[in-house]
Amino acid sequence: MPVPLQRDPDLTRAVLTHWFGTRVRDIGAVELGPVAVPKEAGFSGEILLFDAEWTGPGAHRRQALAVRVAPTGHRVFPEEFWEGQVRLLRLLDATGLPVPKVLWDESSPDYLGAPFLVMERVDGRVPADLPSYHRQGWLAELPPADRAAVWNGGVDALAAIHRLDPKETGADFLDRPEFGPTGAGQLLRHFAHHLDFYGVGADNTTASAALDWLRANVPGDRGPASLLWGDARIGNIVYAGTRPAALLDWEMAALGPAEADLAWYLHMDRHLSEGIGAPRLAGLPGRAETVARWEERAGRTARDLPYHEVFAAYRFCVVTARVVRLLEDSGILPPGTDFPLHRNATALLARVLEEHGTGASSRGHGPALQRPRTA
Repeated sequence: MPVPLQRDPDLTRAVLTHWFGTRVRDIGAVELGPVAVPKEAGFSGEILLFDAEWTGPGAHRRQALAVRVAPTGHRVFPEEFWEGQVRLLRLLDATGLPVPKVLWDESSPDYLGAPFLVMERVDGRVPADLPSYHRQGWLAELPPADRAAVWNGGVDALAAIHRLDPKETGADFLDRPEFGPTGAGQLLRHFAHHLDFYGVGADNTTASAALDWLRANVPGDRGPASLLWGDARIGNIVYAGTRPAALLDWEMAALGPAEADLAWYLHMDRHLSEGIGAPRLAGLPGRAETVARWEERAGRTARDLPYHEVFAAYRFCVVTARVVRLLEDSGILPPGTDFPLHRNATALLARVLEEHGTGASSRGHGPALQRPRTA
């Protein structure tokens, strides 16, 4: 669900031109083109796109730029993690991962109402969530072999992240020792600590059953923690052709078992197909093939994946409760609109629980697994 561009484009251009003027010693006089917002902008972030020309020391330069503004009113996640994202993007750029290159960052809210980043714009295409890329869009229009290449490119990027040493990379600042030792237990305790913020209803007995099961089945720590992308999915990748050109949206980054990322990657695709009643695109590798490829590229065996798949389904269910409330409070969803995102996420969570032997649905937990509607 995109965030509508509520700023006056001409005023925003003037403000940014003024801000670039504060950098005149570095880059000289700057002229900006019209400001636009991308169609694929996510609900939790505001992106502004424009071209810029400037005359620096001994050179004239023209570049396509993107500004990412820190979330304020549309905050999906509970913690202020803006400075951490800026720091992480700079660290990851040094590793050679395809992440947007941060050129400048502004910590003051005086210009755009919140801190912001200025990044090199990466041109390409992003698989859409709404409508799902399984229903329509450029990915659906590709031949099956190219769809597989898109999917596998995301898997390979995920494995490349997991091969990084968080300490050597400098990403070990993501550890949250106040929630226990680094691992699956820390991830669960940190997430559960913020349940009031997300606002999942007490009447959602499927979510309650899932949390009970997760707490009772936390796997033991199995070796060093990995850097986790957090929101790992092809909908957060800019593709140049079938190749990943930029990995986006690091606000869920953490340390923990790499399988948590792999499970999220699988579950988000499942939500956008089975979860909304859409046939999965032909050519996209299935679960077993995806896991095997990830294991080969990451150089490790996937462990405790069923647990992490339940955790992924649970987290998505809880987060969608927050998203739907924000959509309603912001007026993006008019009163009385039936937007089944959270209902679909809950139904798929019930199905995942059932698959892994908890018998949640048979004990009366959660809704009947009716054919979902588009979300």
